[in-house]
Amino acid sequence: MRPTLNIWAIRRDGTTSESHTTVSYLISRDYLTAEKSSFEILEDVEFQNGDFLMAKFQEGKGVAFFGIIDSSENNKIVCNDLFTIVNFEFPATRITGDSFENHARNLINRYLVQDVNKLMGILDINVMSNTRHIYQPAEPPTPTNLMKYLINGFKKYNVVWSMDGISNGRIKSTLNACTETIQLKDNVTSFENWDISTTEVGKGVENHLLIINKNTTNSEGPNILSQWWLTRDNEVVSNVNHPSIIKPTKTKVWIYDTTEEDKPAYEDVANSELKGSYYSHEITVDIPIDSEIIQFELLTIGRLATIVHKETTYQSVLTGYTLSNESQAITLRFGHIRSRLSELLE
Repeated sequence: MRPTLNIWAIRRDGTTSESHTTVSYLISRDYLTAEKSSFEILEDVEFQNGDFLMAKFQEGKGVAFFGIIDSSENNKIVCNDLFTIVNFEFPATRITGDSFENHARNLINRYLVQDVNKLMGILDINVMSNTRHIYQPAEPPTPTNLMKYLINGFKKYNVVWSMDGISNGRIKSTLNACTETIQLKDNVTSFENWDISTTEVGKGVENHLLIINKNTTNSEGPNILSQWWLTRDNEVVSNVNHPSIIKPTKTKVWIYDTTEEDKPAYEDVANSELKGSYYSHEITVDIPIDSEIIQFELLTIGRLATIVHKETTYQSVLTGYTLSNESQAITLRFGHIRSRLSELLE
C-alpha cells in the first residue's frame, strides 16, 4: 500500500493552510540540479506563487518535501526546492574560516532574511556543525550566485542547508555537515535497478594539487610552495610516493598569495580543492519506500553511504532522490556527477 501524502501551504507571514491529501505526486529532490516537484489534489484551492509548500506522509515518515510554489493550475501545484530561494547574486570575497556553516548562515541572513523586500523574515537557521573552508576568487569582490555558492560548499565540505518544517509560524532550517553513514549492498533482493557511472579519481578528475606562489613569473620554473595528492581513501597527503595515490594523476593549480594577512594553511587548501573529487560518480538504485533496512527518515541529502555492488565498494554521498505515488520504490541518487546536461554547478 502506498503511503498517503498530505500537503500544506505556508504564506510568507507564517500562516499555514489546512492540510490537503494528494491524489498524485512526484517528488524529485536533487541538491546539484534543483529539480521541480509536483503535487495534485482533488479540492479546488487557490495557491499563491511564491508561497511555501510542505509535504508529509500521513504515516509519520517525516517531512518529505519543503519548497516554494512555482505554479498552480487545475489542482496541480509545481514547486522548487526551498534552497532555490537564494538563486541570486551577492558580492563574493576572499575568505578563510573555521565554519562554512556560520559563513553560509551569515550570507543567507544578510542577503535574504534581512532584505525586507524578499519577504523571508520567518526563516530561522540553526548551525549544527563547523567545517573549515576557503574561498579565493581571483579578483574580488566577484558577482556570484548564492545558490551555486552553497552547492559548491556542499560538494567541497558536504554541508547541507535543510528544511525541518515550520513551528510557531517560523520556518526552521539547519546547516550541517553530515557524518553519519548508511550501507547498501546488491545482495538485498529488494534493492533493484542499479546504475553506476564512475569517473575514477585521477582519470579526468583532479587528484594532484600544485600550490604556486603568486610571484611566479616563469611557467617553466614555477615557485612551488607545496604539493598534495588525493588518495583512494579520500585523504590528502604530501608524500609523492604514498601507495594509495591513483596514477596517472591529473593536476590542479592553486595560486597562493604569501603577502595576505589571513593566509590559509596548505593542507586546508588541499582539503578544499581535492576532496570534492572523491565522489566523482553517479549511482542510482531503487529501494522500497517502506524498507526496514534503510528507513525513509535516514534518507537525508548529504548522508554518507558505503555501497557494495558486484564486489566493488564505493564510498559515496546521497545527493538526491525521487519518489511518486505510481511506485512503491524510491530512487536514490549518489555522487557528484550528473549525466544530464541540466547540471547547474559550474
